[in-house]
Amino acid sequence: MKKYQDKLEDILADTTVAESAGEYINAEERNPFINPLVDWAFKRIFASEANKGVAKAFLNEVLRGRREIVSIAYGKNEYPGEIKGKRGAVLDFVCKDQDGVSFLVELQRQEQPYFKDRSLFYASRLISDQGSKGKDWNYELKAVYVICLLEKSSFLGTAEEMYLHDVSLINTRAGAIFNDKLHFVYIELDKFNKTESMVETGLDKWIYSLKNAGKMTTEPVFAEEMNVFFESARCANLTKEELDMYRTAQEEQWDNQNAFNFATEKAMKAGLEKGALTKAIEIALELLKEGIDIEQIAKYTKLSKAQILAL
Repeated sequence: MKKYQDKLEDILADTTVAESAGEYINAEERNPFINPLVDWAFKRIFASEANKGVAKAFLNEVLRGRREIVSIAYGKNEYPGEIKGKRGAVLDFVCKDQDGVSFLVELQRQEQPYFKDRSLFYASRLISDQGSKGKDWNYELKAVYVICLLEKSSFLGTAEEMYLHDVSLINTRAGAIFNDKLHFVYIELDKFNKTESMVETGLDKWIYSLKNAGKMTTEPVFAEEMNVFFESARCANLTKEELDMYRTAQEEQWDNQNAFNFATEKAMKAGLEKGALTKAIEIALELLKEGIDIEQIAKYTKLSKAQILAL
């Protein structure tokens, strides 16, 4: 790490952020809906007891033709390491349906070099949690579905129009499902470029709404069909305390992204090789996975705390 530390020290150590006064406009004045891609808003819309209907409707559309979810119960979203010092996992939201099938829904805003590995790690938590302790167990598992909304593309080399990825365990020679207990659904939001007039399926409407609700000035023509979502995302339905929490989360997201973009641009203008900056980010991600304190990561990589938080 020392070789990257020396190279980045003079360029990134004094990173500051210039705020745009016009950027912090009240959410309800700019548009009628909160942005679902802000972390707080995503959890408020999908992971609160009051909005179980939203989560159920979304899951039923994603899994249309495969499962019919009648009811859901939220489960724990924090999985500490099984051994002291080992990394745990904090998930966006987890629920089970009437048959005990588990669903993990994650919103991923930034690209990560090992994102597929991370989603597999998260799934393994839900699988290992099914093990019965203290009695005989025959290893029969309930199915686990991992559904990831990716704000930025993470599937390089796939067709530009391929925004939906459905992954299962298959027998590669026979081309048949090997085991039906583990499923991954990845939705790349930035590849979904349909306009309002182009959306057709129910899933189209969900993806379009998730991607664009924060920019809408009026309801889309199909809003009534997704009333459960738009009512939960409507600014007018937030309490003053919730609106304050949303604004704070939105500003933090802007600040983190601006800090990351500003530092990257400054480094590039100063002649720092893109590869060196990328390597510093990769190191930071690995240290985060190991649970290393942000202060220490900043010391080793010379990335700012804001940049590390943005990761």
